[in-house]
Amino acid sequence: MASTAADAAHDLDVAANTLGVVANNDHRTMNNACKGKTARSWHDLPGEIVRLITTYYLLDVSSTGYSPQTWEVPQLWGQRFVYSTIRDAREIERVMNLFPAWKPHLEHHLFWNKACAVLDPPGALNHLSVIQPPPATAGSNNTTLIRVTMYRHFRTILDTSCAVCRINSPFTADGLGAGSYKRSVTTPHLGTLPLCKEHRKTAAFCGVCLREAPRDDVQEEFVQGVPVCCVENEDRQTWPDVEATCRQCRAQAFWARVNIRPQWREAVNGSRWASLDWETRQSVESFIDLGEGTIHDVLQLAEEKHWLRCYTKLGDMLQQALAASRFASRAESGEAYNSDEDLSDDEMEDPEMLSLTEDAGGIKELAINDWARNRILDGHWISPADEWFNNSNHGRPRLAPALHPCPWNRRSIYEGALEEGQGDEAQELEHPRPKTHLAPHPPSYTLCEATYRAFSRQMREILLPPMRNIVRRLVMECAADGTDPAVKAVRMTVEDVMRELRDESAWYNGIDWIERRVNARLEEERRRAKARDKDEDDSSSSSHSDGSHTTSPVLSTTTLQTTPSPPPSSKDEEAVSSSPMAGAPPVPISPVLKSPELLRPIPYVPVTAEHMPYYSLEAFTFVRNSFLLAYNAS
Repeated sequence: MASTAADAAHDLDVAANTLGVVANNDHRTMNNACKGKTARSWHDLPGEIVRLITTYYLLDVSSTGYSPQTWEVPQLWGQRFVYSTIRDAREIERVMNLFPAWKPHLEHHLFWNKACAVLDPPGALNHLSVIQPPPATAGSNNTTLIRVTMYRHFRTILDTSCAVCRINSPFTADGLGAGSYKRSVTTPHLGTLPLCKEHRKTAAFCGVCLREAPRDDVQEEFVQGVPVCCVENEDRQTWPDVEATCRQCRAQAFWARVNIRPQWREAVNGSRWASLDWETRQSVESFIDLGEGTIHDVLQLAEEKHWLRCYTKLGDMLQQALAASRFASRAESGEAYNSDEDLSDDEMEDPEMLSLTEDAGGIKELAINDWARNRILDGHWISPADEWFNNSNHGRPRLAPALHPCPWNRRSIYEGALEEGQGDEAQELEHPRPKTHLAPHPPSYTLCEATYRAFSRQMREILLPPMRNIVRRLVMECAADGTDPAVKAVRMTVEDVMRELRDESAWYNGIDWIERRVNARLEEERRRAKARDKDEDDSSSSSHSDGSHTTSPVLSTTTLQTTPSPPPSSKDEEAVSSSPMAGAPPVPISPVLKSPELLRPIPYVPVTAEHMPYYSLEAFTFVRNSFLLAYNAS
């Protein structure tokens, strides 16, 4: 390295003395006129300048190039030196291929002296650095030996040696002259390299760092204190042409991929490894130690589990299920159980028990259904599918305020979206809350599809009872009026249904809609009569003050006709029985309850449906249409 630095300094001095014109001018291109009135370009640069450019390029490659963590151990500095030499040689060959005129200059770069010394420290192949050309005339013995350039000698050593042997045994002559391109390997960072007979087997070495795997069972797996764990590669997306990878290369590639996105860094955080989800820890350890799965699958699983832990109640439900399982097992064995006992670390870290509890017990599905249910109860009726595909209704925001049909009933109001210590007794807070509508959508398509189906199912379970009451009202009123309820139901728009859902009467079972309409009409007539009576009193008092007493207001025919006395209850019954609604044919609907029952749960209902995209409207209208179809079929 000292000779390389000295050569670089010498080339820098030569460049400063010989190309002062180029250095001092404000050169925007390399086609400036030089001595001899000849136009020069990049092809015509002197050899000193070409080697100087390559030297500084090597300095940049050495600091930014790929370096496997396998060789970062201080005891393996020789192996790291050989690997970096082959890597840098490939980069110089790329520079040589830029311009054909540069190749003769770069073949004499001092880097090749170091590269030959690193690959062949004992000099076992030094005899290949000279060639003896055939004599010019037949029978002549006057032949001269020609020394090839160090670049040619380096290529000869590399092409006839096993690269795996040279990297893993840098201080011996193992693999020198034993390589052949008939047995070659293609690596992602070093290109195609020859192999020997010992390393032609699959999984005999890592295809990324060329770390050699233990050759037999007697050899210690922890070679020089570092585990190798060289197994067959299953991640063809990350390493397409690699047959096997080692533990260090898998860990390096995995954590490099994790650092690309903040969501992945948060989902797989090594500083809080013990607090991660059990399935995330197991998948990461299986990939790094055993090479099972792919990085994409591991990160997708970790992101899904992180989302479930943060935005659903999966963790709490899993602990409750484990506590119930422990109680059942102790009850079967006759042991005492204390509800105040905490779960042990062995029970919380047992993958088999956790897997049986979460998957077979349906805890994950319960958590997703609970998330979708709370989303609807808080008034955010936007389907997860619309958020995944970023759908909108003609560019409108996917957010609208929501109102509660029964704000006076505290037991029917959803308060799960409120922050800790926050109350909404006066119903002054806007819904849906930021905790609901600002939560990110599920990170993967599979999980988003599961939440979409759960959202549609919960929408049906919550809105079907009030939809049944709305249809029941239509049927009873249309039967009393002698009209077709199906025609009226079809003419109802989504906004009409939303308006009916915001009415508290839709959330009661057993209402007598006929009597309710009659009472509403009688109440309206009383209100109008009182208004007319008040107007007549005002007009009569004004006429009395003016001195016109031709007719007594008490005996006035107008007053007698427009101010009826309140009828008794028997009169109301007679009015109901004598109305045309009483003679309507019976309707096959649920019986009228003496005391109507309030439904639960009651969600916040959006004030409009204009903000709902395609999948959200589909889930809402499916509830309405499914009940109408079921009623028509019955």
